[in-house]
Amino acid sequence: MRIFVICAVFCNSVLLAAGERATLNIFTSPDSSSIFLDGNPEKEISGSPFENSAMLTGEHTVFLVPPNESFVPAAYDFILHNGRVFEINHDFLRRNQVREAYSLSPSEYHIEANAGFLYFNEFSSNAIYKMPFDFRLGLPLGFGARLAFPIQEWEIRDFLLGMQYNYFPLQMGIALDWISPRGSGFSAIRAAILAEQNVLFLNLLENLVYEYSKQEKAEFFLRIGVPVKHIFLPYLAMREKIHLPLKIHIFYAESGALLQVSNGFSLEISIPLAILGNAKKGFGFYFGLHSDFSFGKENKKDVHKTSKIIWDVNEVSNGEYKKFCEETGCEIPAKAKIKELEDYPILHINLKDAIAYAKWKKKRLPTAEEWKTLAATYSNFDSFCEVRKLKKVYEGPIINGVRNFAGNAAIWLMPENESASVASFAGSSYDDSFDTCKKKAVLTDLSSPSGNEFIGVRLVRDY
Repeated sequence: MRIFVICAVFCNSVLLAAGERATLNIFTSPDSSSIFLDGNPEKEISGSPFENSAMLTGEHTVFLVPPNESFVPAAYDFILHNGRVFEINHDFLRRNQVREAYSLSPSEYHIEANAGFLYFNEFSSNAIYKMPFDFRLGLPLGFGARLAFPIQEWEIRDFLLGMQYNYFPLQMGIALDWISPRGSGFSAIRAAILAEQNVLFLNLLENLVYEYSKQEKAEFFLRIGVPVKHIFLPYLAMREKIHLPLKIHIFYAESGALLQVSNGFSLEISIPLAILGNAKKGFGFYFGLHSDFSFGKENKKDVHKTSKIIWDVNEVSNGEYKKFCEETGCEIPAKAKIKELEDYPILHINLKDAIAYAKWKKKRLPTAEEWKTLAATYSNFDSFCEVRKLKKVYEGPIINGVRNFAGNAAIWLMPENESASVASFAGSSYDDSFDTCKKKAVLTDLSSPSGNEFIGVRLVRDY
């Protein structure tokens, strides 16, 4: 008997906990990041800004993947409490450029400042050192401007002005620079093609540069990096410089590492080694500081309002509605009496009874505006509309806090006038074709308050 009581108490507590919901909001900079909740290998349909007003309470994890490889992914562990709003505001760390390499910049307003100290000792015992300075301005739509000048032996030998355009879906860019070495009597135009991507567990950065001048040159740069805990990036870089027509041919190899010390700063240490060529054979070291100062960001909290309702995950089932009828003395619908159908959504219920059921549950029907707000968080409805059949209310994945948002049963909306001759409902149903389902999933429509065989009930709760 004692064991039975303990089991009953445990089961009851589990059921109560299952009904407890909380709201999770996620804002990232930059936004449009991919969101993976609780170790799920499939990302949420809605990226950041993200809102789920029907999260289960308790411990959760989220993995945030930035929109491009210039940024560092991040993970959070957190606990949700019943009826509370938990908010994550995350600025992605940036992997700043490697020494003397072109790198992709995010399409936002920001300023990069890169400085360092390079010491190189030739095998002929000649030693040189440089202090490279490189400033970049990030602009919208993938454009950027650049000013760079190295100080060599306390003298500015040349400077560089340039523009860059990045195409993020392919993680590629093109740069055009004008360089004018002091005292050389000539200027040069340099064009570069650059790309950055992840292959397996490696991070690759490639540059191909052609310099048009009296002394034509070409250069290829490849960095192979292995991200460690998303912050530390040890790498092996290879650089080849060719004077055209083929006069001087130099091959550099250097090992190094980038360490992200904060959101805007990273440190770089590398050891360059020139091992082939007829000039400047030798070795050295480089120490650099890369910084990024973003500005002009809008306040995403003002753009994405926090919801003050909690959606029921499932539609109301025949079995749930039957319990309501038994307790209140209402007439039980015919299909609700069939045991095999008790887990399917209640259909053909009139608006008046839907409102009565909502009040009995101490909840309410959603408004048209609340429905449109939730519908806007979905990027597509393929997973809902691909099967034309009525499903049980607990079948299907939970996306944005609800199951079967479209394609199972349309739902009644809260009326302004309960005695009106027409009433509003929203969404598509199991009887709609694939194209019709996708179209109606975000639309509201009008029907007779007596309902029909395609309209069901889903409730919300204010907090």
